[in-house]
Amino acid sequence: MSLTQGLWCIYALAIGWKQFTWKNPLLLWSLVPMILWLLGAYQTPLSKANGDLALTWAMYPATVLVVQTTASEIRQNHWIKIWLVATLIGVAYPIGYYLTHSFSAVQDYGQGKSLPTFMDKDHVRFSMFLCASFLLLLTQPILQKKIRIFLAAILALIIVFLSVRTGWAILILTIFLYPLLEWKKIQAITQNKAGFLIAIAFALIASAYFLFPTVQRKIAYSIWEWKQFQPDQYNPTYSDGTRRAINWAAWQAIQEGNSNAGWAGIPATISASFAKQFKGQSTEFGWPFNQWLFWYLGAGWWTMVLFSGWLLFPIWRGLKLKETGLVIWTIAIAISCLIETNLNYQYGVFLHIFLVALIWQPAMEHRASE
Repeated sequence: MSLTQGLWCIYALAIGWKQFTWKNPLLLWSLVPMILWLLGAYQTPLSKANGDLALTWAMYPATVLVVQTTASEIRQNHWIKIWLVATLIGVAYPIGYYLTHSFSAVQDYGQGKSLPTFMDKDHVRFSMFLCASFLLLLTQPILQKKIRIFLAAILALIIVFLSVRTGWAILILTIFLYPLLEWKKIQAITQNKAGFLIAIAFALIASAYFLFPTVQRKIAYSIWEWKQFQPDQYNPTYSDGTRRAINWAAWQAIQEGNSNAGWAGIPATISASFAKQFKGQSTEFGWPFNQWLFWYLGAGWWTMVLFSGWLLFPIWRGLKLKETGLVIWTIAIAISCLIETNLNYQYGVFLHIFLVALIWQPAMEHRASE
């Protein structure tokens, strides 16, 4: 993905270099991760782990550069539509699999599994991709409004049906925050019936428990697994139990003064703490399942605070620019980072920055033209 992004970046600069400027708040914001990267890299400067993270976080300025140097009509009329077509192709596979393997698929959900996707087992980021599409349909004027709302409703049902809890959380957040931030506009469109329509939307989501066996089985398995958790025991076959165990080991390492271990030192630090907390057992996971624990463990609490300020900064920009999508997507990413180190993966970074740039850049252009 680094090679693809690099070639895309070179091409964008070659054809749109006249639009490039350093005096761009979005570009400056995107460079911050590379600066913060240094605070966890100096401990072992020649480590491969440092290089991998540098390539991953370099996607922030690279993506912004591409968006900045691309004409607005291409971003709106082509990129978003291509994204939505990719969404259609993406959901066709798991839904097709369910229709042809419905019995075994429901049984798999009862064992904590999910439907197969084109992204193999990366269901968390696949659900985030679908939620990004849902947000684009709500906020971007790419199609007629009735068509966008219809497609958004269908996609919301698909997200609920696929039963990935990260997707559920982001979907509910979007359905709650969007009308809250756009209340006057929605009231005008719905002739003061916004509250009633929102209540219907949440009622339909709640009714999904009775309509979709995938939802029933997912919730039942989650409750069962939570009941199995024992603080001093580790079972790698449990999804949530594994997250809690790894995060607990990471937190205990921090409490014992092992923070600021450097990016390359995080796996060894977690492994040692894990063996201590769980009576000599080992784990294959080298990162905590929490973005803030990763930053705290790798570069200290003050770098974690700087990371938090950087991550949440677009909320303020979104409110100032009156861009609801920017606010919602920033909060959604922050929520996803509570249960995964999403921003340590190139695809997770791309999901984050592409939507942020796609919304933030045209908002600044519009403001400048007024």
